[in-house]
Amino acid sequence: MRPPVFPFPRPYRRATRVLLLSLLLSLFLLGAAARGNASLERGMFRGDRFTLQAFSIEDSLLSAAAGEEAPVARARLWSRLELEAMAARIRDQIARGGPLEASVRLVLHPGEGSTPGFASLRVDLTGATAMASSRERSVKPARSILRAAIRAAGDTVAVAAHARAFDRAAAAPGRSRLEAIASGVAAVRDRLLESGHYAGDATVDSIVPSGATTWVHLAVRSGGVVSLESFELEGARTTRPNAAAAIAGVRRGERLRPAMLEAARDRLLASELFAVVGEPRVAPGSAPDRARLIVPVEEARSSRFEGVVGAAQGGGVTGAIDLALENIAGSGRAAGLRWSGLGAVGTEYAVRYREPALFGQPLDASAALDAHVVDSLFTRTRWSLGAGVHAGSRGHVTLSFARTGTTYGGVARGTNSDWTASAGFAWRALVPAANPRSGFTASITGDGGRRREVFPGFPVVSRSLSRGSIQIEGALPRGAGSALHASARAEGTSLGGASFPAEELHYLGGNEGLRGHRERAFAGSRIATFSIEHRWLTDPAGGRAYIFADAGWHELARPLAAGNATPGSAAGALARTELSDGWDFGYGAGLRTRAAAGTVGVELGLRPGASLGAATIHLRYGSRW
Repeated sequence: MRPPVFPFPRPYRRATRVLLLSLLLSLFLLGAAARGNASLERGMFRGDRFTLQAFSIEDSLLSAAAGEEAPVARARLWSRLELEAMAARIRDQIARGGPLEASVRLVLHPGEGSTPGFASLRVDLTGATAMASSRERSVKPARSILRAAIRAAGDTVAVAAHARAFDRAAAAPGRSRLEAIASGVAAVRDRLLESGHYAGDATVDSIVPSGATTWVHLAVRSGGVVSLESFELEGARTTRPNAAAAIAGVRRGERLRPAMLEAARDRLLASELFAVVGEPRVAPGSAPDRARLIVPVEEARSSRFEGVVGAAQGGGVTGAIDLALENIAGSGRAAGLRWSGLGAVGTEYAVRYREPALFGQPLDASAALDAHVVDSLFTRTRWSLGAGVHAGSRGHVTLSFARTGTTYGGVARGTNSDWTASAGFAWRALVPAANPRSGFTASITGDGGRRREVFPGFPVVSRSLSRGSIQIEGALPRGAGSALHASARAEGTSLGGASFPAEELHYLGGNEGLRGHRERAFAGSRIATFSIEHRWLTDPAGGRAYIFADAGWHELARPLAAGNATPGSAAGALARTELSDGWDFGYGAGLRTRAAAGTVGVELGLRPGASLGAATIHLRYGSRW
């Protein structure tokens, strides 16, 4: 009897078949995954793990590369990726401080089954001499000579020059091999910049040892010559870029070179238009062979007004006004006016003008007009034209020509005139300018020519004339808020003949170098003044309190004369000025402080042995903008 059959209903038969097939496929995939995981697990912990065998590697080097002690590194198992990374670190360590001929060889021997493999890590030194060690072999080869093999693209003419630049830089002593190569590559790049190839580059292709020489193959791409497209002042509010470019001596279309950039920065600093001049930057222009030159600056408050009023017993009231206009309308041009009222000694006027860039060149030009009037004695005028050039960021060299004329009055009659040529050098390094704490300035000037004298009733006389002056000023910091300031000045005039003209006198006293005495209390054909101050600085804009001591020396080599008057008679018109030879001294104290629109100050000076009632007083006011 057949068992009963319970057939599925027809709608469920297709779904049952799909379910059975899905179940069989899942069982098959699970089995394959299990076999794969087992194989991967066996590989990770057996065939793909390696013991380490290191040859010719010092323990210190192995420890640094492995990040653990050398015995621990040799005892544990390593993966392939870990071994490759450690070999790269060993290679880098040797390259930084060892021979470039060294190579690191890593050989992997896979294990079988559950047995791990082993890795052989060895350092090979080509041409080296073996040195035995108790635990391993360490080899140190003789240092080979580095030479460059240049492959130039676009500048085949300079191949030999590039190679010489590399060889000289790489041969410098006291450097590792890697540092020597880097210095050589930098020297080649510097040479590209010096020739104006700012788009050029030099890269290392390969390093090939060959006997006693190691050849460094360089690919040098010179690129095109880069020229100046525009000049920009970053941070300037008043100064026009074209005026600054003329002062800096750079022109549009000029080839860019590092020496040109350095010279441009020095000229901008020396112009005294800027308190700070940063490092010039070269930025891309509108074309690959064009570049913009950007110079960050901070403009200085260079225009100024200064006034002083003095009073002394027996000397009356004197004063001086000095107005200096710098960087007029952002052009860099300057003009100035000075007036000095010296009481019985006379009155002086001075007008000056300076052009910062003559014909677009880094050459400045200046013109000046001076006048000295002494009532009932003489009127003297002097005009001069000069040109100057900056020497670095602090120096300035000048050359000028001047004509001086004097007309005598009172008891004296006659005229004189002279043409002179003058040369001078100045160095300015006092910082900060308004209230110096350190540095020094120095200037020296000399001029010579011929003097022509025309006196009624006498033949025309011509004699040689020479003048000279030197001035030194310096500051030395004394703690956080004080400084020691010292200065010295010497002037002299020499000319032939039996008398010395009154208009050639040099003065000192009062505001001109010997405080504690009245204005122009002393005069001579040669003078020298010395001053020392201890300053307590209250603010960088010029505020300070100070004590001072001054000394002055004066000498008159011949009797004083004016025109056709009898020698010695001119001294009567200068009765308030002492013409004897000797030394004089002064001392005192002063104070300068900030006001709403500038600085105000008062200064009290005394001469040795004088009472307080005989003191000289100077009131000062100054402003900068």
